[in-house]
Amino acid sequence: MNKNIAWSIGVAGLLLGSQLISQTPPPAPGPQGGGRGGRGGRAGGFTQFTRPLAPQDVLARGKTLFEANCASCHASDLRGTDKGVNILRSGIALDDKHGELIAKELAAHKPPVNLVEADTVATAEYIHSILATAGGQGSPPGRNPVGLQLNILVGDANAGKAYFDKHCASCHSVTGDLKGIASKYADDPRGLQGNWVAGTPAGVFRGGRGAAIGVGEPATVTLANGQKVQGKLVKKTDFLVVITLPDGTRQSWARENGVPAVDVVDPQAAHKKMALELDDPDNKNMHDVTAWLATLK
Repeated sequence: MNKNIAWSIGVAGLLLGSQLISQTPPPAPGPQGGGRGGRGGRAGGFTQFTRPLAPQDVLARGKTLFEANCASCHASDLRGTDKGVNILRSGIALDDKHGELIAKELAAHKPPVNLVEADTVATAEYIHSILATAGGQGSPPGRNPVGLQLNILVGDANAGKAYFDKHCASCHSVTGDLKGIASKYADDPRGLQGNWVAGTPAGVFRGGRGAAIGVGEPATVTLANGQKVQGKLVKKTDFLVVITLPDGTRQSWARENGVPAVDVVDPQAAHKKMALELDDPDNKNMHDVTAWLATLK
């Protein structure tokens, strides 16, 4: 496997693992429901994601009423059966605010579903709470759990410092490039962890979106006759290589079948090697270092 691909997969695995093992139970929603700012699965976007959720007691009663009166035809997961439509795709359910449209459907239902107004509202609010957890691109409910909080600051900061001193201090310093790094991610510990593992924390490592790989880094061009020319890489494709020579001039060569060969110094090589070594079964080293970096304010 290509080393760069393996590196990317490894980092992605570490980050995903950190999210999975660090989830904390969602808090009970208040009068305006769970989620962000009292909203549903996520703020912004379609109605089912921006509609405030009902209190927990209303949702609990609505769930009981739905299972008793609706689930036999529409299924407990709202996906429908051969006797009832899929409510997850129902325009009426999506447009309903607090039971007014669903009440009309129940009144016209065959056989009739006779509920008092409060119970109709509770049933509607329960349906809304399920729709609020639906994922993007039509994926089923549950992909965006309401009120979910992720806490990744679960490591041992002292152990993280010890790991840093042994593996990282030769290149990075708490009084230099890492000074105040935690303050740059004061409200984003996930960003802190993700970026330092990837090797791109703000103000620490070079690189970023939009930069071609290796551009500006030391490069050696080996010509067909074995002659080597060194400079800084300007451009490298399958058909052309351009470098800036030490005197500031540029030189270019056409390439064919990998000739001339181009070797570019990877400034992230040491960091990639270190990050791959973080891959212990519980991601302990990664969480420990993150916990310690979060103290550098």
